[in-house]
Amino acid sequence: MRLAFFFDQSRCMGCNACTVACKDWYQVNPGAVRYRTHHTYETDEPGGFYSFVMSCNHCEDPACLKACGNQAITKRPDGIVIIDRNKCTELRSCITACPFGAPGIADDRQEPLGKENWKTAHPAQKCTMCADLLDKGELPVCVRACVAHAIEVGDYDELMRKHPGAVQLNIGDFPYAYNNNQDTSTGPSMLIKPRKKLEVSGNN
Repeated sequence: MRLAFFFDQSRCMGCNACTVACKDWYQVNPGAVRYRTHHTYETDEPGGFYSFVMSCNHCEDPACLKACGNQAITKRPDGIVIIDRNKCTELRSCITACPFGAPGIADDRQEPLGKENWKTAHPAQKCTMCADLLDKGELPVCVRACVAHAIEVGDYDELMRKHPGAVQLNIGDFPYAYNNNQDTSTGPSMLIKPRKKLEVSGNN
C-alpha cells in the first residue's frame, strides 16, 4: 500500500479549518513551522483566485530521507515518511532538499520545551499524515476538519480510480507548490483534482 493525500481544488473554500485543526491537535504554537499550509493564488481567469492546501507529500522517493546525514528520516511500508526527532541534530539538510518546504525548525517561542532525549533543542518536524491515528483506524485531523470534503487520505491507486481527472502533484500544473527547489523526481504522494475553470456567459 502507498498512502496518499487527495485534494479537490474546486471544493476548497480557503477556510483554513484544516490548518487550524492540525496546529491545535499537535499543539504547534504560532510560528514558521506549519504541518499543513494554505495559500491563495490570484489568476486572470474568471473567478479571480483559487486555494491550494498542502502538507508533507510523503514522496515515493523522498529527497529529505536521502539528504539526512543522521538517518533520522525513515519511510514506513505504507509510504508515510517520519522524522525521528530524537536523532535529529539540526543539520537542516532535509529542509534544503525538500522541494515543497515541508520540514521546518521551530524557534523558542513556537516550541518552548525541548524533550530530554532530543539531541538538539529544536529538531526538524513536519506532517506525519497523522500516522498514529491511521494506525488506530481513524482519519487524520485535517480530513476530519475539512467541511467541504476537499481532502482525503487513502491508497494512491484507489484514490486515482475513485477520482477520475485527478493528477499527481507536478511542477507543470502546480508550479506554486514547489518551494525550495524544483526537484521533480521525488514522486509526491499527493493527487489533485484541479480547479474547474469558470465559464462566463456573454450578454444576450
